[in-house]
Amino acid sequence: MAENYRQIKARIRALEAQAEQLRRHELRQVVAEMRQKIRDYGLTPEQLFGPNLSDLVRYRHPETGETWNGMGRPPNWIKGKDRGPFRVD
Repeated sequence: MAENYRQIKARIRALEAQAEQLRRHELRQVVAEMRQKIRDYGLTPEQLFGPNLSDLVRYRHPETGETWNGMGRPPNWIKGKDRGPFRVD
């Protein structure tokens, strides 16, 4: 006999719960392995993830001191202007 909608939905929920349980179990193993490799090789966060772009300052408003890293929408104080004078070297 073919399953009905409710039966299939119940089976999906059960499988999703089982998948989440397996994910959590495997995640513990993956994190432990990663932590061991980080210790073995002496890796730093910068080596793993690159520089923190929020800390990167490329442009600074000379009067207010506001900064912008050049990513995303430009702030009003630099929008549509020549960026050269605002560039931080």
